[in-house]
Amino acid sequence: MTTQNKIPEPGTCRECGCTWDDPCFNPKFGTCWWKDDSETICSHCADPDINNDPATEHCINSSSESE
Repeated sequence: MTTQNKIPEPGTCRECGCTWDDPCFNPKFGTCWWKDDSETICSHCADPDINNDPATEHCINSSSESE
């Protein structure tokens, strides 16, 4: 069986799955933005300091729905 790499879908972060309607949030930096023209990696996943900050919450809308 061969495994294929999943092709990133424009408008969805390939790391956390956030979208414009379901962004990441960090109190210091606000909501995330696209770091690439193809819209496949968000600012909060692309920056290790923001990504590893305990205050960063990925996909804020869907994570609040599961609480």
